[in-house]
Amino acid sequence: MNELQKAILDALKLLIRDDFDLIESQPKEECINHRLARHLECVLLKKGLLKKQDVDIEYNKYKEDEKKTSQGRNIRPDILVHRRKSGNKDNLIVIEAKKHYDSKGDRQKVEDLVSSVRFAYSVGAVISYFPKRAHIKIKFFTSGDAWKIYLLKKSDFTITETTR
Repeated sequence: MNELQKAILDALKLLIRDDFDLIESQPKEECINHRLARHLECVLLKKGLLKKQDVDIEYNKYKEDEKKTSQGRNIRPDILVHRRKSGNKDNLIVIEAKKHYDSKGDRQKVEDLVSSVRFAYSVGAVISYFPKRAHIKIKFFTSGDAWKIYLLKKSDFTITETTR
């Protein structure tokens, strides 16, 4: 697991510790994602991993430079760690986060932004908060690698790797 993936897990632990009521009460996922993005920004700053980048939610373009899938569809990722107005330089993290199960489209969006020469995000993640379950599911993707799946137990922050 690389440092950016560890930072995402640390941010999720803070979300559980400080904002568990949001996961449990199930407001719109943007509300939960906003808090995750704030925690992620703090973790990245503390670890010295955030240099010129910004942490944004629902960011889809700068002027006419729209985020698109490999099929040409416009997309709006849930959370991005990137440098605004940079011409897609210094892109670090793309996250799709859902209250329940993710979709093939969510995974494809992440794969496209990580694998693309144009966007080249360092790491992608798909997160399922699962309000009624004892864990959060995190799927990580890095270019040239297979998806790695982890379960983060909400009660004691135990992390286990899984195949499903």
